[in-house]
Amino acid sequence: MEYYTYWSILETPSHSIKPYSVFFIIFILSMLAFFSVLKFQKNDDDRKIHLILISLFIALSLPCYIYLKFFNHDHTAERISKLLESDTLKKVEGSISNYKRASEGKSVIESFEVNSVTFTYYNHSLYEFNHFGGNRSSDLYDGLKVRITYSEGGKFNEIMKIEFQKQIK
Repeated sequence: MEYYTYWSILETPSHSIKPYSVFFIIFILSMLAFFSVLKFQKNDDDRKIHLILISLFIALSLPCYIYLKFFNHDHTAERISKLLESDTLKKVEGSISNYKRASEGKSVIESFEVNSVTFTYYNHSLYEFNHFGGNRSSDLYDGLKVRITYSEGGKFNEIMKIEFQKQIK
């Protein structure tokens, strides 16, 4: 059977934001602030202090950006891809059953089973930053054929990759 990737741990915001891009944004914002102070602030004492402080951000962010972009190679994507294909994670293949949505305090929890392996996740944005989460009720349903790569956890089995079976046309 053929599958396509619906979601992978590589697609989370914590893995898609590169460290060098953060320093580049700080650099750009610092440059904008520097030129704004130069153009619009008239008080000489405050102006000097602001320019010195902003210059510190420029002086720190530019070398950090250059180092992280050109000299420090991030191998996170390759490392996670190898992990997803390795035997250290478990895989289960089958149809989703017992799909449920339930409230637990202010959070909504969704859960389902595939071949008696239970998966549970939260439906809120903080959890979704580095995990499989969010409202998946329009995509996941009983009877859907999936292949899931997961890590066994104490409270929950953590989904690392979920693939849907391709529909035959």
